[in-house]
Order: sequence, then structure tokens, then C-alpha cells
Amino acid sequence: MSSSSESILETTWNCRDGINIAGKRTTVITGGDKKLRILALHGWLDNCATFDALSRRFVDEFASNKISADFDFVAIDLPGHGHSSHKSSDGPTSVLAEYCYYVFDIMHQLEWEPEKTIILGHSMGGSVALMFAAAFPVQGIVMLDTLGPMPKPEENISKNIRSHVKIRAQGKMPCSVYQSLEKAVETRCKTPGLLFPGKQYISESTARALVKRGSVMKDDGRLLFRHDQRLHWPSMIYLSETQVKQMHKDVANQKTSTCLLTAIDGMPFPPDKLSLVRSLLKPDMYKSLPGSHHFHSDPESFEGVADAIISWLRHKGFC
Repeated sequence: MSSSSESILETTWNCRDGINIAGKRTTVITGGDKKLRILALHGWLDNCATFDALSRRFVDEFASNKISADFDFVAIDLPGHGHSSHKSSDGPTSVLAEYCYYVFDIMHQLEWEPEKTIILGHSMGGSVALMFAAAFPVQGIVMLDTLGPMPKPEENISKNIRSHVKIRAQGKMPCSVYQSLEKAVETRCKTPGLLFPGKQYISESTARALVKRGSVMKDDGRLLFRHDQRLHWPSMIYLSETQVKQMHKDVANQKTSTCLLTAIDGMPFPPDKLSLVRSLLKPDMYKSLPGSHHFHSDPESFEGVADAIISWLRHKGFC
């Protein structure tokens, strides 16, 4: 067996529009014939720390010579999240498709060709992965507890514009402040049950990792969240159901390999909606796995998610 070398680096990419994108780059050089490149996109109000557990598991798999391929895993903080820049005051962060530009820019700076790159996305990040793959054919996408962008009825267009404008006119809310890291972690653990449908929960370890990366400690010991509060604004423009269906079709028609994984206690997707997406997207792998919405990060469930992704990668001959 050949020896391998590994590295994990904090990195920043300066995009052409002036936004700085922060992230973590994990590489394993095995000397194998194949190269596996994965760009990971987190969910709403999360950050790239959501992929720490998965990246460690992938490193173990590659570094142990179980897989003979060079591995390059880049997890980024999308604009307004984590350590990345916020959009300017005249550029509200409420149009989901806007993130596709940063995926394109990062790939260009990495010198990665989309058709030789896999995009792994959780929740909102999975929706961005789908949109990008529909516009720019990629090697594959992994969608974690998401079916893609959530459409709004076309007849609600005027209502949606009104809602956005009225909330935006109130100005940017101040950042959330907590008396301590422990209090912020405790609050984050309670959030899924209070704000999201179904039986969702998040582990203490996942909440702690996300809070640590997504906050800064003040001199007085209080914790201030970094994320852009405008992320709470409703979008001015939503995609229609027809548009979202077309993106599923475009990805399938481009023969992009898809791994679709949902969490048993995650987002409560209606069975008819899930069936429709599977029929349109035609994923090479679909599994409903134990865990909640952060099943890819929570300690009791991330191994199962990693196993499924590795199985898909091997089945498709990507590594």
C-alpha cells in the first residue's frame, strides 16, 4: 500500500465582486490515479463547521488506503455566514440563486472543472447545489435532507414582494447577543423544536461547532453572532413549482449522478413531493437514514451518512 499525506487549512478566496469567502480545505494525497474533488455547501444560518464530522470520516477512509484516489474537500462559508463577508447594504442576501455565482467563482479560483467536481449540500446548500448543477453540469451532487428550492405559488408574487419590502424598510436588525458561549449553544439546541416542523433536533456537539465558528466573543464575555441578520428577511422573488421541476429535469437530463439522502426525523417531506422529486431527478442513490436535519454532523448519525456517500462514490467509480 502507498503512504498518504493529509492537511487541513483555513482558507479565504477573494471573489471578483469584492466578497471574501472563508472556508476549510482538507486534502489527502494518496498517489492514486483518480482525483476526487468535493465542494461542500452548508444550510441556512449554519457555516462550514457543519461538515467537520464528515470531512474527518472521509480523511480516515482515504488516509487508511481503503480508497486509492487523491481527495480534495473544500467546505465554504456562504456570504453572510461564518467568517465570510456580508453583502453590501444595497445587495440584500435574500435571493437563493445568488449563491451560484460564488460556487462558480470558487471553482474558478480552485481551477476545478465543474464536470469533474462533486457538490455536496445540506438543506439550503443542497438547493444551491441543485440550481448550480442545472446551470453548469457537474460530476455529481449530494443532497442532504433537502429536495431543492422550496417554491411558492405563482399567484403569491405580489404578496411576496410586499412582504419583503415592508420588512426591509424596517432596517437591518441588530445581531443576536448572548451572555456566554454556553447560553448560545443551549439556545441553538432548542431552535429546531421551536422553529422547524416535524421532530427535528440538533446535538450539543453540532450546535457548539456551529456557534463557535458563527460567533465572536466580546471583551465583556458576551457572545455576538457573525451572520448577516438580513438572512432572516423573506425573499422578494421565489421560484415557481414549474421552475423547480425544470431544474430537477435539467440535472437528470445532463446525466449528473445524484445521491439523495433524507433524515427520518428531519424535514417532514410530504410523500407525494418526495416521490415526484425522485421521479424527476432520478437519483442513483436514495436513502432515508436515522437522525434529524443535521444527521450528517450529529455524532449518533453522521457515520451512516458518510457510509452512504462513500458507497455511492464507489458505485459510480468516482474513487
